[in-house]
Amino acid sequence: MINQRNIERVAEILVRHPCCVALTGAGLSTPSGLPDFRSPGTGLWERIEKIPGGQSEVMTLQGFKEKPEAFYRHFHSFLEMIVSAKPNQAHIAVAKLEAGGYIQAIITMNGDMLHQKAGSQRVIEIHGTIGRAVCMSCYQYDQGEYHWQRYLENGKIPQCRRCGGVMKPDVILPGEQLPVQMVLTAKKLLRECDVIMAIGTSFSGGPVMNWIEKACEQRKKLLIINSNPTILDAVAEIAIRADVADVLPAIGEKLGIANYG
Repeated sequence: MINQRNIERVAEILVRHPCCVALTGAGLSTPSGLPDFRSPGTGLWERIEKIPGGQSEVMTLQGFKEKPEAFYRHFHSFLEMIVSAKPNQAHIAVAKLEAGGYIQAIITMNGDMLHQKAGSQRVIEIHGTIGRAVCMSCYQYDQGEYHWQRYLENGKIPQCRRCGGVMKPDVILPGEQLPVQMVLTAKKLLRECDVIMAIGTSFSGGPVMNWIEKACEQRKKLLIINSNPTILDAVAEIAIRADVADVLPAIGEKLGIANYG
């Protein structure tokens, strides 16, 4: 059950501190039917690691370059889910909070495009996006949907319409650097904001956790909404452990934003 006092406190903070940035992780999209990465038994990487030639050999940049057919074979079912996924009530609530001026931008670790489908306008995709494909030969970008629909229909590895090279989803794989411009933008937003609302992320390590720790040292208010405890709960102003698809609409309703159907 959601603690209504915590909902009220979050709403009060958003009213008093209008410069809020949302940080979203895989837990925001699990209500849309997409697996997160590390949950026992259901996480995407855990399932892949159980397959011979799993993440360590295939789901990396080097693995893609060497065996793109193996990458797509393992990625096929997840790609099907992403293409058919629809925004859930949490995505819609975040978009409405942005439209209402309570959130200035969304920094997301998700590449599923569900924020945009929900109507969010300023989305910084620090782990890349399934919305684009990039050619591994000529490095030209192309619309992801064009290639994924055809791949799911005919099973053929997507090829560049310009040079015929293999197309890779423009998401960050192990072995790749985060996109520099997105990182710079994200860091600037975190440096200038008053409040960080972290949604659906467990802060499992990596540069993002370091960014948030630094922001907390600079006395930014951290609000955490996640179904499970996180390692930063102790430094958060408020940590709500509940379903994001219940919490975000409740916050919106407290602020006078409704209609999440």
